[in-house]
Amino acid sequence: MVSFTEFKEQVAALPIEQRASLASFILHSLPDPDYDVPDEEVAERVRQIKSGEVGTISMEELRAGVLSDRVH
Repeated sequence: MVSFTEFKEQVAALPIEQRASLASFILHSLPDPDYDVPDEEVAERVRQIKSGEVGTISMEELRAGVLSDRVH
C-alpha cells in the first residue's frame, strides 16, 4: 500500500479528466451532512453581509467562540 503522500502525488500526475472523476467519486462517497441549508437562505445571508446589515467575524473569533461554548 502506498502512503497518503505518494497517493496524492500519483493523483496529481493524472490527467485532469481522471482527477475530476476521482474527486467526484470521493465527494459522492461522503455521508450527507447533518444539516440542510436552502439556497435561498444562503442568498439572504450574502445579501445581509453585502448590505452591511450584519458583519462577519474572523476565523480566530469563530474558534474562540466555539471553544468557549465547550467549556461552559
